[in-house]
Amino acid sequence: MGKKAQIEELLGTTLEDFTSKEIWDKFFTIRGSDDSFEWYADWPELKAPLFSHLNLHQEPSLSSVESVGPVFPQILVPGCGNSRLSEHLYDAGFKGINNIDFSKVVISDMLRRNVQERPGMLWRVMDMTNMQFMDATFDAVLDKGGLDALMEPEHGIKLGNQYLSEVKRVLRSEGKFICLTLAESHVLDLLYSNFRAGWKMSVRAIPQKQSNKPSLQTFMVVAEKDMST
Repeated sequence: MGKKAQIEELLGTTLEDFTSKEIWDKFFTIRGSDDSFEWYADWPELKAPLFSHLNLHQEPSLSSVESVGPVFPQILVPGCGNSRLSEHLYDAGFKGINNIDFSKVVISDMLRRNVQERPGMLWRVMDMTNMQFMDATFDAVLDKGGLDALMEPEHGIKLGNQYLSEVKRVLRSEGKFICLTLAESHVLDLLYSNFRAGWKMSVRAIPQKQSNKPSLQTFMVVAEKDMST
């Protein structure tokens, strides 16, 4: 069976199967390390909206003589897969990026792909519903389809709540959860129920590129943590 046929067969599996490590390991093994797969909008469409929420700022100087350098926001990308989103951000100047995924295959592939060109970027095998990070570690959590992938019919609500609880825990005060999603009603309901009190929320549609091929409309949901939360 050819590569394309294998992928099509795998994509025909049930939503529940797509919450399993084995399915994702198989998926990334078939695609290979250099065959990135973008489920949602591409970098040209995401660049400006992301930059409006992720800021590089200057470190305050102790004296006018001292040189100042950029302070990199600490960004977590859960369920990173083999998307090139983190690579684009790193190349644009955002050096404090941690990527996690529960697929050992894809983390190994991404580490090999980036270790020389992007030595400061971190990759870890980790379950996004049970993160091994300290509280208040990150300035931003950038999710590209991760929450959507959890939301299978039987266990989706439970897994989604576990994940969003972890997101809230690892974000610093005034930190942002940036969720790229198809904004299906059950996903939006979960987001609004989790980020109701103590959070500022916004939703925007990502402009779609001009193409003859049909594409999924991607939305960006941003929840910003109040200082008192």
